[in-house]
Amino acid sequence: MALQRPEPLRLHDVIKTYRYLRIGMIGAVVLLAASIAIERSKVDCWQTSISAYYYTPVRAIFVGTMIAVGLALIVYKGQSNREDVSLNFAGMFAPVVAVAPTTDVGDCWSIPPNPLPVNEDGSLADWVVTNIDNNFYALLIAGGVGLAVAAGVAMLVNRSVRAPLVMGERGTRVSLAVTGLLLLFGWWLIQNWDGFTTHAHGYAAALMFVFLVGAIIAKVAEHWDKRDEAWFWIYAAVAALMVVGGALIPTTRIFGDHTVFALEAFQIAFFAIYWIVQTAENWNEKVVDPTVLGGEVGRE
Repeated sequence: MALQRPEPLRLHDVIKTYRYLRIGMIGAVVLLAASIAIERSKVDCWQTSISAYYYTPVRAIFVGTMIAVGLALIVYKGQSNREDVSLNFAGMFAPVVAVAPTTDVGDCWSIPPNPLPVNEDGSLADWVVTNIDNNFYALLIAGGVGLAVAAGVAMLVNRSVRAPLVMGERGTRVSLAVTGLLLLFGWWLIQNWDGFTTHAHGYAAALMFVFLVGAIIAKVAEHWDKRDEAWFWIYAAVAALMVVGGALIPTTRIFGDHTVFALEAFQIAFFAIYWIVQTAENWNEKVVDPTVLGGEVGRE
């Protein structure tokens, strides 16, 4: 009996995958929130930061969520170069936030970590440092392999597509080159920077949120000529609130010892709002079919 050749993937199936990727991002945030809520139900306190839940039973969900979100941000193709670059960089820093944990371990645990993650002199315990070394080198290796594959795919695509689509070749080369430099810089940091294990988390988290805000600002700029539409004002409001909140919450410290927790929750919540709004806006947009110049296919 002859095997039937599978039907080619239809464009609307690709669009569905694109939608599911966006919805999956929201699902990851809900997953992390649910895990934190379960841990909170077992103790009468909150950790001083979301990151500090790494040292609670939430750890597996926290690390998994950050890596999944980072991968989704990189895979997702922004609708403008500025948005896409911002999301890519945010996605690169998200796994670092996960595998290089905060040194502020808090003291609100349903089960205290044993052995303790921080020594009496304030340095991280050996088991934490060993975890960071293993996981960060794994990220660098996976990033290097991914970079090589992406470069190979880009070469094949640029050779096969029609001339108008090759215009993006220069941008692709720049993106690949910058990514390669960042991987090399990351390797240099963990090899030569004594403060890597204690400071990498804070810098990576700050840069991740900066680039997330940058992606929203890019969306505002993209809608500048459509200021009569509600989408523009929603994106502008979200971007402004994230910038203002990012400045006021840590400087006023109105949340006391939980300032970092409040700041992280605030930024995550408003980025989730942006993501949901953008998903709604783009749900039925038309997509250009690259095999037919000028052809458009409506989302089903």
